[in-house]
Amino acid sequence: MSKNKKLLTKISIIAILTALCFAGTYVQIKMPSGDMIHLGNFVMIIAALLLGGLEGGFVGSFGMGLYDVIYYTQKPTTIFRTLILKFLIGFIVGSLFRLIIKKDLKARPILFTISGLLFALGIGAIILYATGDFANTSAKNLFSSVHYYVLDDKTKSFNVSVIIPILSILYAITALVAGIISGKLTQRNKAALVAILVAIFINIIGEFVLRYTLEGWFVSDFNTSGLVATSKIPGSMITGFITVILSVVVYEPVYYALKKASLIEDDLETKQELEEENAEILTHNKFETQDNLVK
Repeated sequence: MSKNKKLLTKISIIAILTALCFAGTYVQIKMPSGDMIHLGNFVMIIAALLLGGLEGGFVGSFGMGLYDVIYYTQKPTTIFRTLILKFLIGFIVGSLFRLIIKKDLKARPILFTISGLLFALGIGAIILYATGDFANTSAKNLFSSVHYYVLDDKTKSFNVSVIIPILSILYAITALVAGIISGKLTQRNKAALVAILVAIFINIIGEFVLRYTLEGWFVSDFNTSGLVATSKIPGSMITGFITVILSVVVYEPVYYALKKASLIEDDLETKQELEEENAEILTHNKFETQDNLVK
């Protein structure tokens, strides 16, 4: 395949994945908090694993960013948050995945456990912030009377006080289980799983921080933005669960199918894959030698 044809093929794949990321954001379930569970992050992560950090960041930023441009034209902070955060997540997934494979780093169970504990601690810090002595009355009400305020000044009810701790514990358990079963995964899938878990953790915390700061500075006030940002955490966490499961299941089959069709050229071969290739070559040479002796 010529250099120009390779470039054209790569651009075409990026364009297709960007369109799929945009479409995946439409596949959604609305949450009571106004947030949504969607498949945009899943497509972005597959793109990052297949093509690289910059390409994955582009797919996520423009795919989900275009959705926000269409549906949130009155909320520029939402558009800005998506463009920045999704590019960052795609870049982290692709870059960390390649670093693990190139350096032949071991995706040990302890990494999964640490990821889960960090996440639980991060969510715990948010809950403490909202319920501590330094929090205002409105923030405490989020976890006592489970009311929060949306930006159109309407008040709705949403049981954040129960859902957030449960989901954070489930995420920690998921990371621990992933560490336990990682011995049965291929080296490529282990590396992908570590990169995905780290990125999802950063995405959930990043969504909270950017909502809190951007909307606090430019839209309302920090009391209101803190309540809104906290109420959106369950949607981000559930989207994260779905993204992790789908990405681990789908990535390898798609990767090998595209590689076999020569649609992607990836020099990232794991030690396990190299050993398998060498074993196949030795077996092939052995049979050829036997055939020659027979002749």
